[in-house]
Order: sequence, then C-alpha cells, then structure tokens
Amino acid sequence: MAFLKTCVLRRNACNAVCFWRSRAVQKLSVRKISTTSPRSTVMPAWVIDKYGKNEVLRFTQNMMIPVIHYPNEVIIKVHAASVNPIDVNMRSGYGATALNIKRDPLHIKTKGEEFPLTLGRDVSGVVMECGLDVRYFKPGDEVWAAVPPWKQGTLSEFVVVSGNEFSLKPKSLTHTQAASLPYVALTAWSAINKVGGLNDKNCAGKRISGKESIIAGPFSWPAACI
Repeated sequence: MAFLKTCVLRRNACNAVCFWRSRAVQKLSVRKISTTSPRSTVMPAWVIDKYGKNEVLRFTQNMMIPVIHYPNEVIIKVHAASVNPIDVNMRSGYGATALNIKRDPLHIKTKGEEFPLTLGRDVSGVVMECGLDVRYFKPGDEVWAAVPPWKQGTLSEFVVVSGNEFSLKPKSLTHTQAASLPYVALTAWSAINKVGGLNDKNCAGKRISGKESIIAGPFSWPAACI
C-alpha cells in the first residue's frame, strides 16, 4: 500500500509539474513584446551624381543615413552648414583623382563609386550618437566641425565625424554663426602656422598687412592681423 501511495503521489506531482510547464509555455508564447518604432534609414541631402556646374546639384530625400564605423566617431544632427570655395570646386571635379585615392587607397572600388557625393565641409549641430571610444562628448552636446573633403559632406540631415574633427560649439555663437567658421578658419590658421611659421611663441608684435592675401590651393582671403 505504501508503495502504491508513493507511485500515485509521484504521478500526481509529475502531472502537476507538466501542467504548470504547459501553462508557462502558453503564457510565454502569447506575451506581448514592446519595441521602439524603427528608425528611418534615409535622410534629405544635397548631392551630385557627376561633376559639372550648378545643374548637377540634386536634392534628395533618400540619401542613406550614415553609420558609425570606427569607435572614435560620432553622428551629428546638422543644424547649420555652409558653402566654401572648395565645395564649388569639388562640384566641378577639383581634386577628384587625389580624393578618390584617399577614399579608396587599395583601388577596390570602381570608377564613379564616390557618387552620390554630398558636399559641405562645415557643420554646427548636436551629437546624436557616440562611438565606444568617445569619452568627452555625449548625445545632446552642441558641437561644430570641419569635415575633410574625402568624406561625405554636411549638406544633409546627419553627418559622421571623427574625434579630431569636431569640438564643443562656443556658447556665444548660434549654429548659423558657428557653421560659417571651422573650415575657412582652420585653412587660414594652417597657412599662417605651417607656411608662415607663426605660433603662440613667436607671433608677439608681428602683423600681417590687411592689404595682402594668403593663397592656399583654391582659397584666397585677406590675411588676419596678429
């Protein structure tokens, strides 16, 4: 009798466990899963599909949103961008061969792979996403940047920049004001520093005449006084 009672109890326990498991599986199978809405993969941008004059410019709503490829990169939502002489010259094909070598040093891509090409070197905006190695910036920071000419430009809704290409935007400047400065200012400073040899240790008391101009590549502007 004791043996039979033990068997009955074990059988009932087994049935209870099996019943509980089946109920648990049913509950899991119908559980509602909450997800965020999918992020759009395209954005508006001004691009060119070939080199030429102003008629090659094309506005599109379907440019692919850039993604972070390296841990020191961030995605910036563009609030303002500006047009520099280099953008006009790049539209016409200036430096295309050299820039394509920089974009594709191993010559893996075929000719014309740089298109559609987004112009624009200057940007002022807000950080949207950071790479894993970005330590001093976070989403929401207002920043400005100068994007190298071999990268996709800033005349778009979003742009990716590396850690050495952007910094915090001065609070005293609006986005529009800030977007007019980075590339041309860095180009002017490069000419004064690299070509003219002036730096913070030897420029005291020196002045560059405002009647002269500094010429660097396709750029020309009145020299700044130091």
